[in-house]
Parts: sequence; structure tokens; C-alpha cells
Amino acid sequence: MVLVRVMSLALVAACLVMTTGCQQGETVSMNSPQTEDSPPQPGIAEYFAYHNDQGMISDMSIADVHFIPHQASLSGIGEARLERYAELLATTGGTLNYDTRLQDNTLIEARLAIAREFLAHAVPGKNQISVVLGMPGGRGMLATESMGGLGVARQPEPRGTAYRLNETGGGGGGN
Repeated sequence: MVLVRVMSLALVAACLVMTTGCQQGETVSMNSPQTEDSPPQPGIAEYFAYHNDQGMISDMSIADVHFIPHQASLSGIGEARLERYAELLATTGGTLNYDTRLQDNTLIEARLAIAREFLAHAVPGKNQISVVLGMPGGRGMLATESMGGLGVARQPEPRGTAYRLNETGGGGGGN
């Protein structure tokens, strides 16, 4: 008898929790279109674009992550990376290295061809950017350099005064 009474009290308590504790004021769908502007990027974001460009120029590479797995097609980040290289190397040209662990030579050659074609459309003219099979060009960083870079990154440098490409070629101080 006591057991039945305890079980019924537990059932009533569970029902109360479910009816009152799970109510939401508004239903939110994760797939619904955005209805309001997204918050602005933090002001510091523009400072890191310059540092990222410097790392890309040192590295001069693409990798398997820049392609759709098991295919020759560029992934979204692959397209973004090659577009940025096209902007950075538009006036000078250069060679990007494709660093891969793949053993399928047919897929490797197809990926190289896709990357070359993408860059040829992005940078028409004489200063072509070639893509070859190889290791990234950067030597990496020593711990002391990394700490020094952290100090530099903390110093504000607006994008307007940082190195940037312009229509006349080359970079320089602020414009």
C-alpha cells in the first residue's frame, strides 16, 4: 500500500515537472532564415587579417582539407584560400605547394589541375600562380618567435595602415 502511494506521488511529481518545467515562451527553429542582422565582428578582427596573410605567404600551400574528400572539387575553404592567394599574389605570381598524403596519382593530378584552373581564372595575365606537389614552404616558428608574434598581435594596427595590395601593384604603408 505504501509502495503504491509512493509510486503515485512520484508519477504526479514527474507530470508536474514535465508540464511546467519544459514550457518555452517561443519556439526556435535552427533552420529558419535569419531575421535580424548578425552582431558586428569585433574590432580586433581586422588586425588578425594582416597576420593571417603573412602566415599564408610564408606557407604558400594547400592541403587535402581544401578539397572535397575523395573528389577533385575544391571545398568552400579551398575556394576561399585560393581566392586569397590570388589576391595576395596577383602582382608577383608564385608557386603554391599541394601537400597531400594521398597515394592515388590520378586524384592528385586532377586536384592539381582544378587548383591551377581556379587560379588561372582568378588571376588572368602574365603573373600566373602555379600549383605543384610538395611540402609547405614555411619553416615554422620557434617558441621565442611565437611569443614575439603574440606581443606584436596585441599591438593595434588598423587594416588601413597595414600591408595591402592595391591596383598599381605591390604593397606598402597605408593608403
